[in-house]
Amino acid sequence: MLAYAPHLTRAHVSIAIVAGYLDEPRALPGLAHLLEHVLTTAPLEASSNISLLTWFSQHQGSLNAHTDDYITDVHFSISANKLEVAALTVASQLATPAFSPSVIGAEVAAIDAEWQARQHSSAMQRLSAISTLSDSQHIGAGCRHGNAQTLGSDMTLLFEALTAFHRAYYHGGRVSIAIISPWAAKAMNRLIKRMAALFSPPIPCAPSLSIAPRWSRQFSTKVASTGNTVELLWPLSSAIARHQLTALGDTADRLNQGLLVEQLPDSITDYRATLAPSGATDAFSLTLSGTATQDQVKALAAALSERLAALLGTATNAHGNRWQPPVDTMQLAPAWFAHARRQALTRRFATLSSEHQPVTSTFAASHARCLLGNTPPPPSPHAFDRQPPAYPAVQHWCGQYGVSDDFAVLATTAWAACFVPGAVVVPSPLTAKRLARQAIVFKQENSPHGSWVIAMGSQANHAMVALLEDAVLAASKAQEGMLAQQLIQRLTPLPAAPVVWVSHSTGAAAVCNALANLASRVAIRAEQPSANLSTSTAIMRTLSLPGTPSQRLLLALAEQHHSGAFFQQARYDHHLGYVAAVRSGDGAPCSLGYVVQTSNVGEISKDAGSAGGKPLEEKRIAEKLQSITDALWKTSDSVLQAQLPTLTPPETPLAALVLQWQSLLTGTNQPLHRLGQQRIDSQALTNLLTQINTLGHWQTHWLDSAGHYEVNR
Repeated sequence: MLAYAPHLTRAHVSIAIVAGYLDEPRALPGLAHLLEHVLTTAPLEASSNISLLTWFSQHQGSLNAHTDDYITDVHFSISANKLEVAALTVASQLATPAFSPSVIGAEVAAIDAEWQARQHSSAMQRLSAISTLSDSQHIGAGCRHGNAQTLGSDMTLLFEALTAFHRAYYHGGRVSIAIISPWAAKAMNRLIKRMAALFSPPIPCAPSLSIAPRWSRQFSTKVASTGNTVELLWPLSSAIARHQLTALGDTADRLNQGLLVEQLPDSITDYRATLAPSGATDAFSLTLSGTATQDQVKALAAALSERLAALLGTATNAHGNRWQPPVDTMQLAPAWFAHARRQALTRRFATLSSEHQPVTSTFAASHARCLLGNTPPPPSPHAFDRQPPAYPAVQHWCGQYGVSDDFAVLATTAWAACFVPGAVVVPSPLTAKRLARQAIVFKQENSPHGSWVIAMGSQANHAMVALLEDAVLAASKAQEGMLAQQLIQRLTPLPAAPVVWVSHSTGAAAVCNALANLASRVAIRAEQPSANLSTSTAIMRTLSLPGTPSQRLLLALAEQHHSGAFFQQARYDHHLGYVAAVRSGDGAPCSLGYVVQTSNVGEISKDAGSAGGKPLEEKRIAEKLQSITDALWKTSDSVLQAQLPTLTPPETPLAALVLQWQSLLTGTNQPLHRLGQQRIDSQALTNLLTQINTLGHWQTHWLDSAGHYEVNR
């Protein structure tokens, strides 16, 4: 599968193996996950010291992998001029890897650390609930993530099991390759054939591709830690045809454009339809945000089943075989990888039907299953204990700021964006879907510093005023996701006052007034750290500079050229954690963060038994972080001189708007990619490195899974 996108500077590639954790041996939960880890961390055939992850760090690319229930994919993004070597390197490693006991042991430890960090997360609680709805005799009735206990410590046994699993499933009969790039279609097709040729043919008596039905007759189960959500799942028939899956995908897209708004009760605030969601790729999912009793959910499931069946009956493939990303796509890579996984998954369903076999039975009410959120109701108003500050006048910008240089269509597009510091904007129920019905794209992002919303489309100013008038503010919630990612979000500076950016002056004053009114009328609850024990900690050392254009380019260049060495030293040489990355925060000031995440080092405390107010292991990691980063900068002159940073332009019009918006919020007028390719000569580099010693500010940040955050200023 391929797609030609001439405006791209990077290629995005997915290699999907049509096998997942429900294909692994019952006695070894986590084996498929372990194989995914080992494939990306084992030494490459051409180098005994470099893994796939290290190779991509060294070549300014990114690589990740995901093991799902019925499919595993390794996906990467790389500069288009490196596509061929990257694609063949990854395909070769997946086809003919070299396992070693040391790598296997290290990745068992990494998986166990992931398990410790994630076992109480909403995602893991959801997977646990899905297993509850599975038939007790099906392999899906148990947790398959894997940890040190389930995988064990017998490296010989694991080596043999990994080898057997790889031989049975990682072959040409189960490989699906997808590329989107600026290359010509013929060139991409030739490359896909070369990649596929590296995989062996299926072994005799290879396991069947078919999916065994897993769902029990149980209608619902409760899910802890998922907020006020309800997820309805309609299992798919194992005999569903490719064109029917395409129709279901189109139905999900239509639903997400607001087609269910009128059918939902007032207690539902948002919804999302997904074909083949993670953990239940043999199902169609509709996730509802809001509250409902179990009786209401049953009635809703019956009503929605009828509505969905009717919608599916009228679904048409309007864009043929040409891939179109969802209208709210910012980065093409995640959307392309999700599409590639769904296309690969079609190989697991039998094509036994004619082209006209109806599939409305998929949405029979009796087929629906339900995951019920089991979270206490939000605090009552009296729990809010501080008022927002008296904000000064709303700061605002008006005009294009060069975004039409990225995408010409933006020259005739309207938009409005608003930011509120220190709180979360909570739009009225189903706002995004109602705007979608008006052909207005809505996007929201929340961070530790505040919340912003953006509307793009005709009458954007009018739509934003209505949105702000109906919205409320809420306290910033405890963030989810990797702790390292949460720390990275703190790199970017944001304003301390409300801000507006509009494309057109007509109606701009009304937007500013609506935002000022919203920012001043609602109390904000002071957020307290969780009382839960910490199971993991992220530690990040940051370098900050004032943010001149040359300093911003320097840190972008340093991010690219320090990433490989830092990843190798932090993860492999010194075992600082199972996550190790270098990330920049562009703006004025600009920052560069070197972050690791580890498990079981103790929560941030002032216990007398810890050295300098920190557990001893945590203190060791912070000291080693300083040692590694200091050494990287001491040799930076020879590494960075005469190098060009890879400045990736936005891939969609919405991304161009958001990048410019973020640039304005962070104190710069132009995003990094529009500064141009500027080579840093020897004298300029010497001057910049001197500024690091005179103007640079180093800090160390800690964040643990209980929510405790500290910074050493």
